[in-house]
Amino acid sequence: MPELDIVYLLKPDINDDPEELRYSLRSIEKNFPHRKVWFICGCPQGMKPDGYIKHIQGGPTKWDRIKSSMWKAIECPDITEDFYLFNDDFFVMKPFKGEFINFIDGDLETRILELYKLNKWLAPYGRTLYKAQQELRSLGCSEWNFDVHLPMLVNKAKMTEAITKCSSPQMRSLYGNISGCEFVQHKDVKVYDLDEVPPKTVDFLSTNEQTFANGKVGEFIRNKFPKPSRFEI
Repeated sequence: MPELDIVYLLKPDINDDPEELRYSLRSIEKNFPHRKVWFICGCPQGMKPDGYIKHIQGGPTKWDRIKSSMWKAIECPDITEDFYLFNDDFFVMKPFKGEFINFIDGDLETRILELYKLNKWLAPYGRTLYKAQQELRSLGCSEWNFDVHLPMLVNKAKMTEAITKCSSPQMRSLYGNISGCEFVQHKDVKVYDLDEVPPKTVDFLSTNEQTFANGKVGEFIRNKFPKPSRFEI
């Protein structure tokens, strides 16, 4: 596994003690080989990444604003041409070895139908994911669901092609299908249940603010990574 950069696309108003981000960084320092860690847009006090690009995000939805930060990562010559895309609530739970291959969780059609049944169809996420599916279909591309809460290996040139061809801000599925990258099936690892206890063999995890702060999964993660990382001042 080559030691490439890791990029976090952070919201500008991320609080000064983002506990999920702190533990995400602890997990990558221990378990995920890398060269440098970059923050794009937000940078909380008390944290020191290897690189930081400050800018003002733009766009009508959360995902459009994240997309504007992706452009900054692509345009930065100091970030490796291939890099790993992380969210601040991603945790690498055991040492990662070997070749990294991107992940899917089924196809977009199935995921969109799930959102419809959950009455989330009218939420921006559901609409933008449907738009991504329709744009991929018009290009004659595959329609796999790369929008999972797992790290993603990104190539700058291929991401540029994907987000230039399509207007949907759901970059992961656009990138994965347009680039034709290799992938393996992996169930999404986002934990929404306060009482869910992950198996000890779990490779990756993702949380929301409630499950991390008050759920058993948060306790599980905090116990796994008690020592501060080099990114914590």
